[in-house]
Amino acid sequence: MTDERSQAYRDDRAHVFHSWSAQKLLDPMVVTRASGSRFWTEDGTEYLDLSSQMVNMNIGHQHPRVVEAIKRQADELCMVAPSHANATRGQLARMLAERAPGDLDMAFFTNGGAEATENAIRMARLHTGRHKVLATYRSYHGATHGSITLTGEPRRWPSEPGLPGVVHFWGPYLYRSAFHATTEQEECERALQHLRDTILVEGAHTIAAVILETVVGTNGILVPPDGYLAGVREICDEQASSWSATRSWPASAAAASGSRSTAGASPPT
Repeated sequence: MTDERSQAYRDDRAHVFHSWSAQKLLDPMVVTRASGSRFWTEDGTEYLDLSSQMVNMNIGHQHPRVVEAIKRQADELCMVAPSHANATRGQLARMLAERAPGDLDMAFFTNGGAEATENAIRMARLHTGRHKVLATYRSYHGATHGSITLTGEPRRWPSEPGLPGVVHFWGPYLYRSAFHATTEQEECERALQHLRDTILVEGAHTIAAVILETVVGTNGILVPPDGYLAGVREICDEQASSWSATRSWPASAAAASGSRSTAGASPPT
């Protein structure tokens, strides 16, 4: 049957190694074009893209302003080394700083989320001189060596042992509460106490950072209870540990639902 498929399909199955997949079981759709919230496969079938591909096409496929900006930049300059300054990169960094809370006024650009996680951990360890990093269960931080070790779900298991010094703890999730809570307030209070206890028995003087998703993404879009993130921020301030809030793409959904759980919390400077 494979021989009857298109050249695009045959090339993919012969030469493309897909992530998070049993390669021999794959039968991928060949996507040929997209527009707005829809995409089409080579046989002309139209699909509504409910996942926005990797949850990164929320503005819509082939948005005219995005396409024009890409073309304009490609005509001007396709690549510049990190050691050089550039108007476009500087403008983006300034716009991020203008919208970031507190005195967060510097941006470190990476190629993706896993690389951002790896660099955040390296920075925290270098800055504090400590080696342990705390991360929650029911979390996903990427597929590179360090970020998969930080991940708090079964995708981590085949890659163990991984990065030394990673300790997992339970975050708040009232529906399957690890703390036998019956209300959001109880869940928040008990989850924060659990974090304090974890820091106590691990040794605050050994902990470089606490890393978590502001809204848990691929493990279920879990919005933390009001006050939890601010509480984690307070605990990190008390212990002089860094806090890295990562992979917050579901946060827009939380904002749309009226969640106030991120109020009063910001990463460290």
